[in-house]
Amino acid sequence: MTRSGHFGFVRIAMTSIEKGYLKRITIEGAAIVASILLAFAIDAWWDERRDRVDERSYLASLRQELAESIEVASQSIESRVIAIAAHESLIAQIQGAPRASIGDLYLWVSSVSLPIQYIPPRSAFNDTVASGGVMLIQSDELRLALAEFDQGLRYLQQVDSASWAVWEERLQPLLEGRVPRVERLRQGLRAKWTDDVPFGNSPHAADFDGVLADPRFEDMLAERWLRLQNGLDGIERLGKHAANLVRLIDIELQSK
Repeated sequence: MTRSGHFGFVRIAMTSIEKGYLKRITIEGAAIVASILLAFAIDAWWDERRDRVDERSYLASLRQELAESIEVASQSIESRVIAIAAHESLIAQIQGAPRASIGDLYLWVSSVSLPIQYIPPRSAFNDTVASGGVMLIQSDELRLALAEFDQGLRYLQQVDSASWAVWEERLQPLLEGRVPRVERLRQGLRAKWTDDVPFGNSPHAADFDGVLADPRFEDMLAERWLRLQNGLDGIERLGKHAANLVRLIDIELQSK
């Protein structure tokens, strides 16, 4: 064999070895990449599975809380209707309706002084927001409905605060010294409790004639009546939002 032939054989042999080495390296590299991709896929699958478990837990808690919110809203609506009716009755007295009994007048004034506020349970909702659980909810419609419910609740709180301010800052000071508070409570609470109250009749007579003849009283009643009506509309909308949220949550829970 000539020298050139010998070197040619060596080159062929080295090329073969290099090809084998490269093939082995390629296979091993592919195996490593596949292993890494498989690990990522398993991690992603596990994270997704954990997210869906967490999402279901959040949804179940929210559903229970919203059901309680609907019940609280129903009770708040009843209180608002009573307070609104009391405002209307007193305004009718101012505008010339036949004079009601002293007991009814006390009852209406007491109902006007009812603290009207809607405070639904919020722990599950607050926890869902604070922990980032809202981002785990897959339904865009459900997330939007939750945001609308929260906005509606904030609006109602503002309306109720403004309504209470009319009583606390204007109506109550006007009534003080003219319609005894003790008698307002006694007469007002008797509609729901028994006559066995921890205090008796006040020795001070109420000046209903003077109060009903005061134009400021009518203006204040009319303003608070309007705010109470806005609050009633707001809480009725919230009740519908809550019922829709329960429906959407049920759909999500059934699909998982």
